[in-house]
Formats: sequence, structure tokens, C-alpha cells
Amino acid sequence: MKNLEIVWRTLADAALDAQRDWSSIGDIADAASVAPSTTHQALGRLVDIGAVRANQGHGYTVVSPEKILEAFAAQRNLRADTMVSTTLPAAQAFFGDAEIDYALSGSASAVHYLGGRNTVADLGRRIVYTARVLAQDDFTAGDEVIILTQDAVASRTWRSGYASLAQTYADLWASPGWQAAEFTRALKAKLFTDADWEQRTSA
Repeated sequence: MKNLEIVWRTLADAALDAQRDWSSIGDIADAASVAPSTTHQALGRLVDIGAVRANQGHGYTVVSPEKILEAFAAQRNLRADTMVSTTLPAAQAFFGDAEIDYALSGSASAVHYLGGRNTVADLGRRIVYTARVLAQDDFTAGDEVIILTQDAVASRTWRSGYASLAQTYADLWASPGWQAAEFTRALKAKLFTDADWEQRTSA
């Protein structure tokens, strides 16, 4: 995944967890494990669209988590990060090894964030992240599961077995199929029931 996307994901996940204020570009760069120059570039676009405000003196404030999440989702390219496209039985057999670290994204992760009970749709295509380097030739070809490269920040922070909330949303947004669309809709309805950013910035 591109470093710009990692910055946007870092900001989105933090904002969804109620952290909207950052004291400096350096703090954001450290959290995203990218260079300050890349962070500055990523912030520029978010400031332009009104998702982030540059504060007088120093620091940045996220004023619209929804806009950051949508920008991240629109940038997401699953194909570029996919190592393997396979069948569900082949993926289950491989990840059944307890020594292999992985994180679920997409619909399975959405169910987790929506409360653990699936009331939305069939799961459709599954999305799995791992830091292991895999080859397509080692798996049965199929389109039921895609296995993607997990970046260093994700490997360090996704400790629940699921991709982060922002990553889950972006992956669903970038996925084909009605199932992905329904899970995207359900997550958005849960996350953004109120347009709170106008009130926060007008005070």
C-alpha cells in the first residue's frame, strides 16, 4: 500500500477512535511510519478538501473523519496489493496453521465491527492480510479469497485478528459485488449517523 494511503488510514483510524488533534507533522509521520515529507504531501490534499485543518502556530485537527475515510477508500487499489487469489478451502487450510499471523478485512471484519452478528448479507469474497510473502503458484486458483500484503504499521497494530476499521471500510468500498456494497453501507450508517464536523468547526 502506498505511504500516502497509510497516512490517511492512520488519521482516519485515530479520528474514529476520538483522536482528532495532532501536535505536529512529525507526530503523524511517526504514527504512520513514513517520512515527514510524505506526510506533508498527504496532509495537503486533506486540507484542500476540508477534512483536516492546519492550526495557527502548529499542529493539525481532523474536522471530518468521513471525508478522510472516503478519500482513503477512493484511493484504495486491492489488485495492486494482492499476492494470491484462491478458493476458500485452500485459504482455510493455509491459515489453519496457528503460527501464521493474519488479519481479516472486508465483510468478515465488518461483521466484527458491527457487533459480531451478521445481519447484513452473505460474506461474499473474503479479504485476508498477512506479512508472509506468498506466491500464487502455491495456491489453488480461485476468486473466493484474496490474500494481500500487510504493511509494517498494520503488522504492528492489528492485534485483534482483524484489519483496522478504516482499512475494512476502504477495502469494502474498493471491492466489487453487492455484498461489499451492503457492508459498506452498514458501516457508514453506524459510523456517521450525525454530521458532527460542521458543529465542531463553527463553534
